[in-house]
Amino acid sequence: MKNTTPAPSAQLLLAAAAFIVFGGCAAETMGQKGVAVSAVPEVSQAMLTAAGSQSQNWLHTNGDYSQLRYYPGGQITTGNVGKLRVKFVVQTEVVESMETSPLVVNGVMFLTTSYNHVYAIDAVTGKEFWHYKHKMGPITTFCCGPNNRGVAIEGDRLFMGTLDAKLVALDAKTGERLWEVQIADPEKGYSETMAPTVVEDKVLVGTNGGEYGIRGFVKAFAAADGKLLWTFYTIPEKGHEGVWAVNDATGRNMKRDIAAEKAQLA
Repeated sequence: MKNTTPAPSAQLLLAAAAFIVFGGCAAETMGQKGVAVSAVPEVSQAMLTAAGSQSQNWLHTNGDYSQLRYYPGGQITTGNVGKLRVKFVVQTEVVESMETSPLVVNGVMFLTTSYNHVYAIDAVTGKEFWHYKHKMGPITTFCCGPNNRGVAIEGDRLFMGTLDAKLVALDAKTGERLWEVQIADPEKGYSETMAPTVVEDKVLVGTNGGEYGIRGFVKAFAAADGKLLWTFYTIPEKGHEGVWAVNDATGRNMKRDIAAEKAQLA
């Protein structure tokens, strides 16, 4: 009889990502159940750039920099998708919904849960290597549940935004916290649920909090030590009157009669 079971890589991506259930909750610090993961290679910028064409790994929460969530593997087809079965079930400690996309690096899955827990799991067997629990600060302000969308990876480091508006770097092999920086003030309504994006040693992260009238931004932090490199605000500062642009963002001339527009507003 012909074997119609999907190849292991297809099994691990579909079964492990889709069949995860939830158990009790806590929020402590550092990695727990620390078993070092020797299988995790250093993820280079070249690997991150080419991620959209590499079926053996899933290096971005949305697949690649284009954010299309397209998986280029050929093991799962219209002919065998109906034959997929649960490979394993992982019981996490957090009794909340999941709104996350795991990463898979050389057979190791990095999975986040609500309240900023991170798990390193064998993507073939479901065995847990380590478990990190973020120690939440005294103030958190989030509108729509304690969710987390996932981690980013570069080199041998994972990066996660937290509900108390921090950016945390973890050792991908051990789950040890390497550094932690404050992104913004949670008392003013800032929080983080999005997965960061890493580009050329810079960790890029936006913010939550629009429901509380915060000033939106994108910030870049150094992957090595968490140093703030730059901030781009999506809302201008008070008193800024804007720019009378001649061209649009793509460089095309908008053929505006700026003098007439100013006269209308006078």
